[in-house]
Amino acid sequence: MKRIALGFIVILLVCTIHTTQAQENGKQIWYCWEEEVHPEHINDYWAFSKELAQLCKDENYNYEFYAWTTGDFKYQYWHPISSLADIEDLEKGWSKIMEKFGEEKTAKWVKTIKSNYSKTITEYDELSIMPEVNRIPMDSVNYMEFQEFYIIPGKQQEFRKIMKKAVDYFESEGHNDMWRVASGDLGYNGPVYVGWSYGKNQLDYLEYDKIFSEKYEDFFEDLNKDFLKILRTVKRYDSWYLRDLSYSKN
Repeated sequence: MKRIALGFIVILLVCTIHTTQAQENGKQIWYCWEEEVHPEHINDYWAFSKELAQLCKDENYNYEFYAWTTGDFKYQYWHPISSLADIEDLEKGWSKIMEKFGEEKTAKWVKTIKSNYSKTITEYDELSIMPEVNRIPMDSVNYMEFQEFYIIPGKQQEFRKIMKKAVDYFESEGHNDMWRVASGDLGYNGPVYVGWSYGKNQLDYLEYDKIFSEKYEDFFEDLNKDFLKILRTVKRYDSWYLRDLSYSKN
C-alpha cells in the first residue's frame, strides 16, 4: 500500500526492509539512533561509518541496524530489538566495537557529529500487510517516505480500527505492496503513529503512488471521513537507504 489520500493530506503507512524480526505477540520494537553531522565533515563521517559497519560484521555484533538519511545531514540507524532491556546490552556491545575501532579514530569520528538523539517505535503485525511476493524486491529498495501521524489524545483505538479496516480491505484485494504501521514511543511527543512506504527510487515511488491513489480513490474518500476526526497533524520526511552504512548478519 502506498498512501491513504486525505485530499491534499497524505497518509503513508509502514513498510520495512527488515521483515523477519516480528515477535510472537505480533509486535516488533525498533530502537533508532540518530546522528546529525557537521556538513564540513561529511566525507570523514561516511568513511568512518562505513568502517564501523564493516567492523560490526567482522566482530559479529549482536544487533543488526539499517541506516537511512533524510538528506539534511541526519542519519538514522534502526535496530530491531526484542525489548527495551536490549538497549543496555546493545550499548555495551557498541562500546566494545568502539574499543576495537581505537581511541584515535573514535576521537576523529566523534568530531564529525554535531548532535545525537534516540527513540523507539513498536510496529504491529495486525496493522500490516506482508505479501508473500512484494511489488519491489527488498534488495532493490533505495527510497522511503516516512511520516508521523499525531493523534488527538484518547483516540488511539479509533486510529487502530481505521487502519485495521484498511488492512482487511487491501488483503482482500490481494495488494502486494508491503505496509507497516507502528506507534511512536520513547522520544516522541505522543500520541503518535509512524509509518513508511518505499520504492526503488523516488520516481518509482511517486509513479506507483499516483496509480494506487487513483485506483482506490473511492475507498479512501470514505475512510478519510473518520480519519480526519482524530488527526492533529502530519509530518513527512523523504529518506534514502544507505547499504554501505548498514549491518546485517545475513
